[in-house]
Amino acid sequence: MRGEGYQLVRTGRERHFAHPDTIAFLKDFSQSVAQNDLGRIQIGDMSMARGGPFGSGGHSSHQTGLDVDIWYSQDRRAAKRPLTQWERDNISAIPLADAKKHRLIDENWDERVPKILRMAAEDQRVERIFVHPTIKRQLCEVVGRDNEWLRKVRPWWGHNYHFHVRLACPEGSSDCKPQAPVRTDPCGNDLDWWFSEEFYAILNGTKPQPTKPKPKTMPQQCQQVLLAPPAGTTTE
Repeated sequence: MRGEGYQLVRTGRERHFAHPDTIAFLKDFSQSVAQNDLGRIQIGDMSMARGGPFGSGGHSSHQTGLDVDIWYSQDRRAAKRPLTQWERDNISAIPLADAKKHRLIDENWDERVPKILRMAAEDQRVERIFVHPTIKRQLCEVVGRDNEWLRKVRPWWGHNYHFHVRLACPEGSSDCKPQAPVRTDPCGNDLDWWFSEEFYAILNGTKPQPTKPKPKTMPQQCQQVLLAPPAGTTTE
């Protein structure tokens, strides 16, 4: 539940399962955070025990064990001792941006956040990091021209209280499809859209949010895992 540089939170949701590559990354990353005096990160949702979609709470991703949510905020108690079961299940994340007003919450901003995000982005195992658009804009303003690492940091809906790390495909995983490298300016025009009239129309409900079509059938690999009997059982 707790190790050097990290503390698992909301453990009662049973969403702290992941690919071995993800576990290795989190151990390395959290140790680096601690060794650089950046505190103790709080790890939220990862994946279900057998992968696949969560029963509730959104997350169309987090199905393959390669995604993890890391909170921006850090509980002061967790820096001194392991949190109790009740504390882990009832702890609240502190948002850095107001999702409705689409602005930064200045009093909640933590100067450690850019350094922590940069450490994650510069890890070769990380393919994408998703943050709230307002947080991405703040990062661009803070780091100035030294922003090449921000290419991996993408603005996306939500993500105002946590950042979402997606790892690259594991070596030898033929069924995993890597995402294309980001070719645009790290702080360029694609960020501008999130502050355009079109976006605010979607935010205010006067225009529907674009959606991606959902697959009609479950991949065969998922069926084999989800429909298999639990370990230790027998069938007649």
